[in-house]
Amino acid sequence: MNWWAEEGQDISTAEWEAVVAGDPGLAMAPMWWSAGRFVSKNPSDAVIATMCQVAKVLSARVQGDDGEYYDA
Repeated sequence: MNWWAEEGQDISTAEWEAVVAGDPGLAMAPMWWSAGRFVSKNPSDAVIATMCQVAKVLSARVQGDDGEYYDA
């Protein structure tokens, strides 16, 4: 499964910025927004947990490089 597959709606820049602005803990997480998705390279368990929290707020899902999904 291609984790960049076109499934669901893209996350807008405004949505991403609003979530980041509302959670000071995101400032330390090595994540970036790109092409309607937020991405992290080799995230720690703590970063994955943070990404799951953000995904919940945005009604999105966290998916790994091998196509696996992470639960919030």
